[in-house]
Amino acid sequence: MTANKWFIDSETGDLSDVLLCRPDYYSWIPSNDIAIETLERNGRLDRQALQGQFDELVHALGANDVTCHFLTPRQGMPYQVYTRDSSQTTPFGTVVTKLMRDERVGEEAEIRSFYGDDAVWRSCAKGHIEGGDIHIIRPGLVVVGVTGCRTDEAGAAEFLGWFEEAGWTTRVIRFPKHFLHLDVIFAMVAENLALCAVDVLADEDLDWFRAQGIRLLPVTYKEVMRDMGCNVLALGRERVVSPRHSKRVNEMLRAEGLTVVDPELNQFSQGGGSVHCMTMPLRRRSLAAS
Repeated sequence: MTANKWFIDSETGDLSDVLLCRPDYYSWIPSNDIAIETLERNGRLDRQALQGQFDELVHALGANDVTCHFLTPRQGMPYQVYTRDSSQTTPFGTVVTKLMRDERVGEEAEIRSFYGDDAVWRSCAKGHIEGGDIHIIRPGLVVVGVTGCRTDEAGAAEFLGWFEEAGWTTRVIRFPKHFLHLDVIFAMVAENLALCAVDVLADEDLDWFRAQGIRLLPVTYKEVMRDMGCNVLALGRERVVSPRHSKRVNEMLRAEGLTVVDPELNQFSQGGGSVHCMTMPLRRRSLAAS
């Protein structure tokens, strides 16, 4: 596998290949505020529904011409299913990120096995950075979310430095750590259009996004924490995958003229992740070439 086999330069170019991991060993653990709240409500994971929902997602991706690739699930890695965090496809090659929590650190070995050593462009070595905080918005524009927890200042600076060397515009978005990752409160759905928890992000960050020509569709705090309402996956060509239970958000997306693919994913969202967390895009059509 060559270093440039996988490529993305945006969150919204036509998606052709994606990395997933089957939820064979998935469980809700008290590692984020959403999962903690679920457990405190005495929520019970339905493993049959969990497997069915994952299969529904895989089928939905395939029906939209996306080839699914899979990590090998490993026992003792309950959140390996959230493949967004452990690596990051870039225009320059694959980056292996640096996971923070002890139960996730072991995921790196399977990631390296999947990609192969000669396909890894860079490995993050400073602080911590996880893929859920990384948004390659479009060619020349990238942001990283920082809470000081899952992604810290050192991890963000190292990663963004590689893009700055290539002449990209970069920005750090800071927000409270109980939101876990940036993709809990912000996600691109189409070129220059994003879902955003506008009552969470700082006004200066909202103004910066708008100055980049990005229109923000508002998602409420309750929709973020109850439904993972921002945690969606753009497929390109005005298509987006958004969970069925995010009813108001999905209506809003359809009102914008987007085609919404809506598998049920509530067994995952109650654990603090949804479709954006569960997918690492491996190849998208370049927006620079369109």
